[in-house]
Amino acid sequence: MTPAEPTYAPHSAYHVLRSVNTIDYSVASAGDAADSAPASPVSWSQSNAVVFGRGNRVHYKNMADTEDVAQQLCKITGSLGSLRLVQCGGKDLSNIVALATSGGGVQLWDLVAKKMVCSWKMKNVTSMCFGENMLTIGDEKGTLRHYDTRVLDPTKMKEQLKKVTRHQGRILKAAWKEDGKHLATGDQNGLVLVWDARRPRVPLEVGEMVQRRRKMQHVGAVTALAWCPWQTKYLVTGDSTAEGTGTIRVWDVVDDSPSTEWPTKIELDAQVTSLHFSPHIRELLSTHGPGKTAPAPVTPTTPSTPLDDPFASASIVVDPFTSRISNSVVVHQFPTMRHVTTVSVAKTNVAGSVLSPNGHRIVFAVPEESQLKVWEVWGKFKAPKPPSLYETCAIR
Repeated sequence: MTPAEPTYAPHSAYHVLRSVNTIDYSVASAGDAADSAPASPVSWSQSNAVVFGRGNRVHYKNMADTEDVAQQLCKITGSLGSLRLVQCGGKDLSNIVALATSGGGVQLWDLVAKKMVCSWKMKNVTSMCFGENMLTIGDEKGTLRHYDTRVLDPTKMKEQLKKVTRHQGRILKAAWKEDGKHLATGDQNGLVLVWDARRPRVPLEVGEMVQRRRKMQHVGAVTALAWCPWQTKYLVTGDSTAEGTGTIRVWDVVDDSPSTEWPTKIELDAQVTSLHFSPHIRELLSTHGPGKTAPAPVTPTTPSTPLDDPFASASIVVDPFTSRISNSVVVHQFPTMRHVTTVSVAKTNVAGSVLSPNGHRIVFAVPEESQLKVWEVWGKFKAPKPPSLYETCAIR
């Protein structure tokens, strides 16, 4: 018997995923060989503005107005190096955006006032995320710093700074859970740590048993993190290896003996560059880089050969095999991790992505094509209409 085809809700990415438009975008040259942190300066604010880099200029675009032209927020001066990271604040800081530069500059800007509200120096910033009123910054050496953004005096802010060192390598990704109670961080050595905001000095013991301790460990560098908004005990992480492969892992950060009913590990033939949950439907989205390239077979042939070597052989080399999810977006049902759809969104590396505050649109960052690609991803959930009085009270 042939298994029934899966059915998807109207607001599933299976039906909705499509291209909308593009925004000009560029990443400033690092200029310094020592500046090895990956740069993908783009973020989506709670006030519905996409903030992004064009070289060393920071622009923002109101996404509620399709005709709106991107406006310049500021220009990074040469003394601060190049723009590396952009991170918008959460619900409590809907108009605040943080900028980090290769020269050690960190700035907080107000998008409405178009004014810098605070700045300080910090070298080797490699990740940033907001949690309520907290700005968390990770650096090249594996140190986390928590800044209270309500304190706008840089001297007082540094005095109240909370500093934690547990990672042994560059912190590439950090994400606060929506309720602000837990923070997840991932580094270049594949280690993922989860922190309780009430006890920020020591990470929680969660993950698989490794030498009598629980540990969350990837093979490659951790390049994506996402907390599930509707099953809050789940953290999903993704990595990227030097060989071009990637893995998505699902972690239960509450239960020491999690259920084995659903997959907790998916191995892929392309790097995982970002992860997002839909707030409306049980789906998880992942974006991917160029992927692993396998050499193609060499096909022998006998074309005409040079007169001085009549016995020379020749061969035709066809294009190498590339990953089936190369530079693509993949959508999975969660927690079953059943495949929903795969769509190629670029010809080159999808360096990352940001999801709109309402969860309906997504922006893919494609630096090599100098574009931010805006796509519809999940539709609006429409609750079924209750039956009318006429339908429920039929005359007998």
